[in-house]
Amino acid sequence: MYRYSIFCTPRTTKTLPDWLAIQPENKSITGHQHALIGPVQEGLGEPWAVELARDAGAKGFRIVGCTCVGQDIQSRGGEVFAGHAGNNFTSEALLATGGIDLVISEFNCTLPGIEEVCRQYMVAQICLDDVAKKQNAGYLPFDPAGGESIARRVAGAAAESYRRRRDKVIVNVPRHGYPNSLAGFGERNLRAFLGGHYRPLIDLIATGQIKGLAAIVGCSNLAAGGHDVFTAGLTRELIRRDILVLSAGCTSGGLENLGFMSSTALEWAGEKLQKVCRELNIPPVLNFGPCLGIGRLEMVAAGIAAELQVDLPQLPLVLSAPQWLEEQALADGAFGLALGLPLHLAQPPFITGSKLVTRVLTEEMEKLTGGRVIVEGEIGKAAEQLEAVIMQRRTVLGI
Repeated sequence: MYRYSIFCTPRTTKTLPDWLAIQPENKSITGHQHALIGPVQEGLGEPWAVELARDAGAKGFRIVGCTCVGQDIQSRGGEVFAGHAGNNFTSEALLATGGIDLVISEFNCTLPGIEEVCRQYMVAQICLDDVAKKQNAGYLPFDPAGGESIARRVAGAAAESYRRRRDKVIVNVPRHGYPNSLAGFGERNLRAFLGGHYRPLIDLIATGQIKGLAAIVGCSNLAAGGHDVFTAGLTRELIRRDILVLSAGCTSGGLENLGFMSSTALEWAGEKLQKVCRELNIPPVLNFGPCLGIGRLEMVAAGIAAELQVDLPQLPLVLSAPQWLEEQALADGAFGLALGLPLHLAQPPFITGSKLVTRVLTEEMEKLTGGRVIVEGEIGKAAEQLEAVIMQRRTVLGI
């Protein structure tokens, strides 16, 4: 579910902010499979691509990431990567700036209906996977052996779009987001940051400097309180209660845009968590990247459990996919339940037609794996329930 936007930045870029005005043709990318986009990203930095962009009247190519692929590339960087714009809904606002010349889709987080936005702003579209094929979009099947050829075709399409539209579309990109956000966490660099093992984090939890950990993951869903409203509200409540939050998926983009992954968020955290964050020089919300990075969260949990010599269901760790939307969110949720983690949802999954399934997931599963589904549509009550689970597990562990 990654979408990339590719844009050409004109030679005169006074109307564009620095992060968008670095180079020519701007491409927006959406989806989940960075492996598909990697060859395109690499090709756009080659001399032939720069020459192609200059022939079109631009300086070069830049990629703006949306949804999980944006998070993924943000963790890796790259010469042509201009930044991460946000989740699937944010991509519509990105296109409305007029600064995007081409949209590349390779999976299903390119929302249906975006075709009309592209039409209004004369933005070309290319789909690399037939799952993401959109109306009026070109279809360019991805072949791992033909990376350079695909990159050249993408660059050509962006250059042509730039020539065709830039003198007809007003470009207006407002200042937005928090450029000093900290991203790119994973199980390896977090452990290395802590000195090669999880003992410092465990000690912080054991002494009560941090009550526990909460993983906030998944999508944004306009039906669950509005765009990132529940996600942001729940995160603010949890860090206020001295609970360190780890995020992966589209929640990361929303929380990043709101400043939760910068020093700004320290003022929203509880006193103990504030102190810990200042000592470690980290924000109270750690960005673990795309939704596929949820596996990294599991590796962190497994590492902590191994250090403590306890099972995963005993850890003061909770999981929430407050505004789940896509199929992947349900799969990730099932993964968490199987690991023995309580899973909070702001809206119920499609199970309520079966009393048996509802009972198993909300009650009986706790006896099987230690996990259970918690459905709570009010932010304050959800935070209270998740904190209660953490405190109960602390009591059992004797900390």
